[in-house]
Amino acid sequence: MAFYIRISMELLTWVTLFFCATICIGTSSTLVVGATLEAEALRKSGWWNASLNNVADHCSWPGITGNSAGSIIEINPPDFSVGEKFRKMNFSCFSNIVRLDLSCQELYGIIPPQIGDLIRLEHLNLSNNHLTGTLPSSLGNLTQLRVLDIFFNYMDSISLKFGNLKSLISLNLTANNPNASVAPIIGLLTNLSHLELASNPFHSSIPPEIWNLKNLVALDMSDCNLIGPISSNISHLTNLVSLTLANNQINGSIPSEMGNLKSLVSLNLFSNLLVDLVPSSLGQLNSLTFLRLSLNSFSGCIPPEFGKLTNLTYLSISGCQLGCPLPPTLGHLRNLRYLNLYNNQTNGSIPPEFGNLTNLIYLIIRGCQLVGPLPPTLGHLKILRYLLLGGNSLGRTIPSSLGLLSNLSHLDLLGNSFEGSIPPNIGNLLNLELLVLGGNNLTGQIPSSLSRLSNLKILNLRLNYLQGSISYAIGNMTNLEYLDLRATHFSGSIPSTLLHLTNLDYLDLDSNLLEGSIPIEIGHLKLLQYLDLSQNRLSGPIPTQLANCSSLREVSLSHNFISGEIPSQLGDLLWLRTLNLSYNNLSGQIPNNLHYFPNSSFIGNKGLERHLTSPSNKVLRYIEIILPITIFLALVSLALLLLFQRINEYQSSVAYSSPTENGDVFSIWNFDGKAAYEDIIAATEDFDIRYCIGTDGYGSVYRAQLPNGKVVALKKLHRREAEEPAFDKSFRNEVKMLTEIRHRNIIKLHGFCLHRRCMFLIYEYMERGSLFCVLRDDAEAVELDWIKRVNIIKNTVHALSYLHHDCIPPILHRDISTNNILLNLELEAFVSDFGNARLLDPDSSNRTILASTYGYIAPELAYAIVVTEKCDVYSFGVVALEVLMGRHLGELLTLLSKPYSLPNVMLNDVLDTRLPPPRSTTITQSIVVAVMLALACLRAKPASRPTMKYVSQQFVACQRQLSKPFPTISLLELVSTDLGMENGREPHSEVSCHPNKFLGSSSN
Repeated sequence: MAFYIRISMELLTWVTLFFCATICIGTSSTLVVGATLEAEALRKSGWWNASLNNVADHCSWPGITGNSAGSIIEINPPDFSVGEKFRKMNFSCFSNIVRLDLSCQELYGIIPPQIGDLIRLEHLNLSNNHLTGTLPSSLGNLTQLRVLDIFFNYMDSISLKFGNLKSLISLNLTANNPNASVAPIIGLLTNLSHLELASNPFHSSIPPEIWNLKNLVALDMSDCNLIGPISSNISHLTNLVSLTLANNQINGSIPSEMGNLKSLVSLNLFSNLLVDLVPSSLGQLNSLTFLRLSLNSFSGCIPPEFGKLTNLTYLSISGCQLGCPLPPTLGHLRNLRYLNLYNNQTNGSIPPEFGNLTNLIYLIIRGCQLVGPLPPTLGHLKILRYLLLGGNSLGRTIPSSLGLLSNLSHLDLLGNSFEGSIPPNIGNLLNLELLVLGGNNLTGQIPSSLSRLSNLKILNLRLNYLQGSISYAIGNMTNLEYLDLRATHFSGSIPSTLLHLTNLDYLDLDSNLLEGSIPIEIGHLKLLQYLDLSQNRLSGPIPTQLANCSSLREVSLSHNFISGEIPSQLGDLLWLRTLNLSYNNLSGQIPNNLHYFPNSSFIGNKGLERHLTSPSNKVLRYIEIILPITIFLALVSLALLLLFQRINEYQSSVAYSSPTENGDVFSIWNFDGKAAYEDIIAATEDFDIRYCIGTDGYGSVYRAQLPNGKVVALKKLHRREAEEPAFDKSFRNEVKMLTEIRHRNIIKLHGFCLHRRCMFLIYEYMERGSLFCVLRDDAEAVELDWIKRVNIIKNTVHALSYLHHDCIPPILHRDISTNNILLNLELEAFVSDFGNARLLDPDSSNRTILASTYGYIAPELAYAIVVTEKCDVYSFGVVALEVLMGRHLGELLTLLSKPYSLPNVMLNDVLDTRLPPPRSTTITQSIVVAVMLALACLRAKPASRPTMKYVSQQFVACQRQLSKPFPTISLLELVSTDLGMENGREPHSEVSCHPNKFLGSSSN
């Protein structure tokens, strides 16, 4: 019996081994077949370089990750390898893939339904592309999908089967185009923990289905045009850590039930229409570190219960119309680093308990109704950098304890009622860059200790009652750029040391009691743009050295006792636009080169004679400037004609001496099909002039249709680069820039040819050509309606923001103009021509040759060849206004740099008259925002201009309605708007539509 049992067991073992072997062989065969299918699908997709033909090692291709069995589990292609070949991939071959990342791949059209075949997929990223249409119903098959990112596309709806994705924990649909109908479907995804729907035009109330997602940890519905109140059902989201509903039109009050969200760490309700009291229940959110309620219309007081939020590091309740005294309990927030209560109606004094906020870096309580003295306890805030208390009614003396704030960089006490003298220990604040004490009742002299403030850039002491002479100590502030001592009752002479501040670009000594002559040392101020010495007792002649201040734009010496003749050298100041020499004792003739200034510039000087009074004298002045430029351009045109002849001769001799096709010489990527050098030559008939569609700074541009039917633009350099190193450098520079940057609004480079005697770039073809040409063609300009024009401005903003802030190191374009912005068939804008671009090296001086287009050049480049990103910002400001006006700004550009002399012109009157006046509220609001930001970009002082990132954020943030009729808004009002920036610095960590009287109540 035992024998039979043993035999049976051995037989069973052999049978088992046979079946296992059979299964293994079958599985192995299946894996081999699967791997072969995967490899073949990769090869046929065209996503990778044709040189990668060895399918045996397809798991080692760039962007491919395989498992131990040799099957693909992750695809993340090299940058820009997919493009329009998105639909060529046979997705059904990848049965084991768990992660597919096609972000930033320039994908167009709809999402292929075959993606639904990837049933093991857990992570799908299609973000930052140009995808349109509906999310396909086949995505409902991806039941194991956990993360889905489709942000920055143009998707307009989702299929009902989308609700099958029960495993989904993270969904990002930011910046698409769906309507509110998507919400009920999203409400079925009950396992969601992260939901980002920002910047979608829902135009509805907050969908009630959202409150059913009880596993939500983060919810972002900012910039969604949401209306209506916040439901008390928000209390169902007990796991919520981050809630962002900023920049909407949510009304009603904050529900007190929000205080039940005990896990909340970040709460952002910025820029809505919320009213009533701020609920004290928010004080129960003990985990909160970030609270932003700015730009709403609350009433009542700041709840004292906020003092319980001891983990808070950021608190902004600016522009909310809150009254009552500040609660002393805010002094309990010892972790607070940023506190902004700007522009409320809070009264009473600053509680001494604020001295307990020892981690505070920003303290902003400007534009309120505070009274009383500054508490000496503020001296305990040792790491405070920004103390901005201007525009209140604070009084008594400035406490000497402020001299203990050794890290302070900005001190603003403007427009209060402080008395007594300036504390000498302010001179201990060695990091101070801005000191604004103007508009108070200060007396005494400027302390000599201020001479230690070598980092100070802005000093404003205007409208005080200071005595004696101007302190020589100011002459030691070697970095000073802005000095305003207007109406401070100073006497004596202008100290010569003051005129050794070689960085000074603004000097106002108006309405004092100064005597003596204007020192000849004034000629040292090479960067000076604004000079006002009017209403003093100055005598003697106008020094000829004043003409050495080659950057001067405005000069006022009126109401003095200045004598002698007017130096003719003043007429050589190319940028001078305002000159006021009235009411002095000047004699002799007005120099001919100053006759274009009006009579009001010279009135009140009995000894002056004006012989040339004809209006044509102004024309003569411009002829003196423009005639040499015209002659130069004519000579350049003649040289170009001769150059074209040489090019044609050269092309005839080397037309088919093809360069070697390799990565160093001839390369085409991001491109459907193959193209050879001969295809380029044939498509343009050896660069025949018939195919030339324009020229730019260093090349001719051709339209070429390749054998596969694709149309491209070719830019071929004007001359033999082997003989011209500068052009060769520009060519290589453009290739380098465009191969390293990627953005939907930056021109796409398909390839290049680099050869000793023939160089060209291959671009995506822009059917509508340059913005410059479109604006100058009446028919095309009418097609460019207000919505399209605003979108063109936004496209340009986002591209420049990307170059300046998302590239490492930052890239400066250096030649932003309407000529270098191209339009496609849909009239979307693309920034082009990077031949003059350069990297911004923080460790170098960034000095450069002047490379921009005339009429778009930042004014500082007239006297300093130091390039910064603010040069691009200025050029953008010109372009933005040109888009809306339909023409270049011309003389208006000069007036805009001097807001105090700008005539009261209505905004409506300067817009392009070829279009009907804008009517809809959305359009007029967008135009006001665009003009307001463009004007800020045109400020004369580079430091006062916003960054492109800030401008980009403002276009997204500004959603509020106009509070006054559009036809009644003037340019003067808009150019005077400070956008809530403190002397050119944007508010820390805040993205806001800083108002004014047109767009809401206040700055954040």
